Amino acid sequence: MSRDRVHCVDCREPIPGDARICPHCEAVQPSPLVDAGIVVAGVFAFVFGAILALMTIGTTRLAGFLLLVVGFGLAVGGYTRHVDRQAARRAR
Repeated sequence: MSRDRVHCVDCREPIPGDARICPHCEAVQPSPLVDAGIVVAGVFAFVFGAILALMTIGTTRLAGFLLLVVGFGLAVGGYTRHVDRQAARRAR
């Protein structure tokens, strides 16, 4: 089996690495762009939250801290999701 084959997320059958739809069960395969989008959104929320938290007062400051925490979670979570997928792909 070549290295460019991956397994379907639903039926676990081997499929080509660039396939977006499984030929066996018609399941849509996840895109790596989703991981990148989550990380970018997390970094944006983190930076915007930091600006709000540091330069405002009152309820807006609380919203800034919340955005800061959510942004950090999205950025780290999206990156670890990407790393986990790469490790699972190499382990097969």
